Amino acid sequence: MKKLFTIILLFIFCKSQAQEDNIVNNQNKHEFRLDAFEALVIPNLEINYEYVIGKYSGTGLAVSISLDDDFREYQAFAIEPYYRQYFLNKKDFGARGLFVEGVLRFAGGENDIFNASNNSVQHENWIDMGIGLVIGQKWVSKNGFVFEISLGGGRYLLNQSDVVGFARGGILIGYRFF
Repeated sequence: MKKLFTIILLFIFCKSQAQEDNIVNNQNKHEFRLDAFEALVIPNLEINYEYVIGKYSGTGLAVSISLDDDFREYQAFAIEPYYRQYFLNKKDFGARGLFVEGVLRFAGGENDIFNASNNSVQHENWIDMGIGLVIGQKWVSKNGFVFEISLGGGRYLLNQSDVVGFARGGILIGYRFF
């Protein structure tokens, strides 16, 4: 009976150790993040999705919507597809650490045009496309939680707005799924 009990305990211990190894070698490829900085400071809602291609790269899409009418002159919405290359990555589950990101931006907003002849302000909608570069750092915990800090910017190409360039970055939190 003692031997049987010892064998069962040994089996349970080995099985639990193997499950822990699976967590460390997190192979999840889909990551969702929320920009906490923009949500609190600007107020702007930005949601990011990233697909982990491999240990050193990922691609994704960020969608941003302004929650403040005063901010719409700068940007009412933005859709940003991006590609990231990760550097100095020594972990098995990859797509973490220092990264450089190339981003395209499709954005829109409102221009306020003052008409001096009748002292009125007209609102004119704009849509523009831009290209930019971001640098940042991402940390991923063993169980999939993500924390990221990034900063960068770019330039609009079509000159449809009074705004020439844009900023991209923030403090993001999220989770890496399946």
